[in-house]
Amino acid sequence: MCRSTVYMCTKDGVLELVQNAVRLNLEDELLIIIDDVGERLELQNVRVREVNLISNNIVLEKNG
Repeated sequence: MCRSTVYMCTKDGVLELVQNAVRLNLEDELLIIIDDVGERLELQNVRVREVNLISNNIVLEKNG
């Protein structure tokens, strides 16, 4: 199974949000991140800044 680490890019740096993410679902302005044990993190008004399939990293940032 391919798992990724999800990060949030902020003005203070890059924060790790989720390890072992297996699914990202976008529902309108809500991004739902689900990890390999079914834990969910829901984020409003974010967008994907980068997806690196080699290093299995996903970087998000706030909209606006």
